[in-house]
Amino acid sequence: MPKKYEHAVIVAKPHQDVAHYLRQAIAVLDEQGVDHALEKTAAGLLGVTEYREREDVARDADLIIVLGGDGTFLSIARQAVEAQVPVAGFNLGTLGFLTAMKKESLAEGLAHILDGRAVVSWRKLLQVDFRGASYTALNDVVVNKGAIARIVKLLLTIDGDTMAEMKGDGVILSTPTGSTAYSVAAGGPIVSPDVNGIVITPICPHSLTFRPLVVPDGAEIAVRLLTQHMDTVVTIDGQAALPFNYEEEIRVRVYPKMLPMLVAPGTNYYQLLNEKLNWGL
Repeated sequence: MPKKYEHAVIVAKPHQDVAHYLRQAIAVLDEQGVDHALEKTAAGLLGVTEYREREDVARDADLIIVLGGDGTFLSIARQAVEAQVPVAGFNLGTLGFLTAMKKESLAEGLAHILDGRAVVSWRKLLQVDFRGASYTALNDVVVNKGAIARIVKLLLTIDGDTMAEMKGDGVILSTPTGSTAYSVAAGGPIVSPDVNGIVITPICPHSLTFRPLVVPDGAEIAVRLLTQHMDTVVTIDGQAALPFNYEEEIRVRVYPKMLPMLVAPGTNYYQLLNEKLNWGL
């Protein structure tokens, strides 16, 4: 039987023109008899005084609705994964690979979700271990130099074996989902979310022979900084930026839990690529 959703939370980007779509979503939820709450930003757009803080959106929810861009989606991904709450993203941003459903068909798309016709697309994440703490990334983990125009030297190992000492601006480790984000802009391959693997993409490598690589998703990748006195940062999904110092190391592997992402019925990933990237136009 199709899943019956009872408690939805709406998360929105902080732009005033989103209010129109918020009202649309609320109208559909009310019509379907689905209890709903607003995250703080969404509540502010409508002048509502009761709200959920961003870090509490998955609490007691069985559906999270995102009205915004991929950044808004990424900001709640960790919570959704931990609580195993499905997320439906409607694109009010620019490119929007995570928020793949169109704002113009919001009412129809939300109705499909509530009557069980939406499809769950399970997405893998990366686990990042650094300084005794663990983080998760739905898109990517980036080791990148600061503003000074100097290269950094990184030691990359896979399952304890040395892969390379890389010189350049940094490196991107991405999931297949994140292959269409920073990685593709840096020359990495586009990888279908159905593929099991981790994408390693160098950023402006000093050697032209250092090419992007896809490794099995059972691998553990370690990146160690070998350059002293260099302002270097580890960025996780564009949400957290952590200083990365000489001889420090991050370890990256696939996270044991997956994200249940809802997509419209009949969604075709390759058609989505064609549409978002304007292929053949």
